[in-house]
Amino acid sequence: MVDLARQAFNTNNFLLAVEIFERTISQNGPSVDLYLGLADSFAKTGQFNKAFETYSSASRLGSISPEKLKHLVTSLVNCVKGEKTPEQMFKQSQCLFTCLICRGLLKEPVTIPCGHTYCRSCLEKGQSKSCKNCGVVHYYLNVSRLKTNFLISRVVQQWFPSECRAADLKSKGNTFMERHKFERAIVLYSEALELAPTDHLSLSNRSHAYALLENYKAALEDAEKVIEIRPDWPKAYFRKGRALFGLDQYEDAVVALLQCLALDPSIASAKDYLSKNDTLEAATHILRVIRTMDPEAKPSRVEKICYRNSQHEAMEQGNERTKCASAPNSRSTSPILPSKNPRFRDDLSLSLKRSRNPSGPCPLSPSREPPAKMFDMTGCSKRDSLKDESERKIPGDLLNRDDFDCSLCYRLLYDPVTTPCGHVFCRRCLDRCLDHQSSCPLCKSSLAEYLAERRQSVTESVQGILRTYFTEDYEERKKIHEEELVEFTRMSVEGTAEIPVFVCTQAFPGIACPLHIFEPRYRLMIRQCMESGTRQFGMVVTLTDDDDNFSDFGTMLEIRDVQFFPDGRSIVDTIGGRRFKVTSRGKRDGYNTAKVEFIFDKMPPQERFQEIKEVQNDVYNFAKIWFDALPGLQREQIHKHCGQFPALDEDFTQYPNGPRWLWWLVSVLPLNPQIQLSLLAMVQLKERLEGVKKVIQYMSSRRRSQ
Repeated sequence: MVDLARQAFNTNNFLLAVEIFERTISQNGPSVDLYLGLADSFAKTGQFNKAFETYSSASRLGSISPEKLKHLVTSLVNCVKGEKTPEQMFKQSQCLFTCLICRGLLKEPVTIPCGHTYCRSCLEKGQSKSCKNCGVVHYYLNVSRLKTNFLISRVVQQWFPSECRAADLKSKGNTFMERHKFERAIVLYSEALELAPTDHLSLSNRSHAYALLENYKAALEDAEKVIEIRPDWPKAYFRKGRALFGLDQYEDAVVALLQCLALDPSIASAKDYLSKNDTLEAATHILRVIRTMDPEAKPSRVEKICYRNSQHEAMEQGNERTKCASAPNSRSTSPILPSKNPRFRDDLSLSLKRSRNPSGPCPLSPSREPPAKMFDMTGCSKRDSLKDESERKIPGDLLNRDDFDCSLCYRLLYDPVTTPCGHVFCRRCLDRCLDHQSSCPLCKSSLAEYLAERRQSVTESVQGILRTYFTEDYEERKKIHEEELVEFTRMSVEGTAEIPVFVCTQAFPGIACPLHIFEPRYRLMIRQCMESGTRQFGMVVTLTDDDDNFSDFGTMLEIRDVQFFPDGRSIVDTIGGRRFKVTSRGKRDGYNTAKVEFIFDKMPPQERFQEIKEVQNDVYNFAKIWFDALPGLQREQIHKHCGQFPALDEDFTQYPNGPRWLWWLVSVLPLNPQIQLSLLAMVQLKERLEGVKKVIQYMSSRRRSQ
């Protein structure tokens, strides 16, 4: 039965585990292991009153090592978690100049590939490959190879000189902390706080220094201030918990550390302090914290959680068939009332060993309230009213628009991107430069890796600064950008339009036309077509060696897919669409453009439909005979590059450019480009059919003569 109960517990079927443990205890009698299994099951279902009672019963039967309480702590942490992660709560009020990891002013800002910026030291210390802001995992991220973002670094130093000097003092203080010169570190942290009174990092570090000097009262005061400034920062509660341990306020310390872990279960230092020496005193003290409520005693903060859960239990389980036979009947019989021990101040040993959460989601407590409400922590009540710091007031004389001009186009940055060498450009400007060379336009550092990864993420901090502090200039720049894209979206079904033109080969309606793009001008053209959303351009054939002298007729190509090579080249999969006639020629960004008129087949009178249908059937059969008579190797090559011979389109009227099989045939026939152009320019289907038939007859006669 015990194995069955443990199996139910391991598969997250906690209610079944409760039932089996109760039945086993009723049949075989109580034991420490059975009580612990039942208590763990109660904790996982959020029934903390019953869990605490059962843990107390287990302690009466024998000693409990702290690691046995790991499921209780896991459940408590899940219970007090709010609806949002600390990162999500902080992002709602995040300043543009603040690191999401340390919540402090950016120092040596580094922009990672997803476009978010952090302090260099925070990234190096964290050793995490995932972005705290968006969650994207950068498997090949190497922080040491990323240079400081020059633009953001310069702006922070110019706009926040006092905070930057305070950050320098804090860094010096950290150096003295490493040398164990805590008094000198406190002096430097205090000087930093005179320059930046709301710098929670300096306050946190000073609290740490005070704690190391056993000045726990001062450490607690600083920790409380940190919580007031940053109630969403997990480390603030760790500082408070440590100071409370030093003051022998163990229960409050437990609450603070649980709050810390509720905000971020990965805080290693909090886990360390909750998994110190597994002494009897530490285990006994934990049981005092989680003891059942004495009706005559004032409820503790942890007990308030129990009470709220018991209210829900009473409603949900009022009609429960039996009461837990193994749970104690009296809440006042617990002999676990340990006295305070001075060793806790030095040892800081709340011995509660955490373990990994079991696989699968754990049921939360029914009273699922945010941590601030659950624990009523000082300063936490301000969580829902955090001041929006996304826009700091900057003196007007410091706001210099020229600082945010792109060094390539000399206009305000639009869609700013940051290179690994730390320079910021407009995304389109940088892409155009990389069409010609794979190095930074400013420092000439290699951007081959940047190019191969096809990074397109905008630098969020710079984008936010532009929108917040240069709103009018940004909106004007946005309007110019949109107007430039509009030129690529003016293609209409009827009338005239100016289109980008690729001078290369002949293309036909409905026929695939794969292209290898390597010239910088055409790389730019393809990218602009994709960005504008049109995904179309014109294909014409050159008549001479001069690209400007191209044919008067061509075909629109629609981009179906683009496959990029690491060096910027690409294979573009296109298919032919509408035909057009060139009315005038032009240039744009190095490639050709043309004003065109779209042409379509003229619909014949209905009485001639049958005649044209008969002509189509005749030409199709004639072409099929010619194709089947080709040598096997030729047919295989045509099948490989152009596909199978298409089926006959019975209803030719549904194709404004004529049936697809005819264009397929024109594309595989070894025709002079001028003949292909003549067939492309025809607007009468019957005329085109008769022209193709004459070509096949000529080729068949030549084959017979050979």
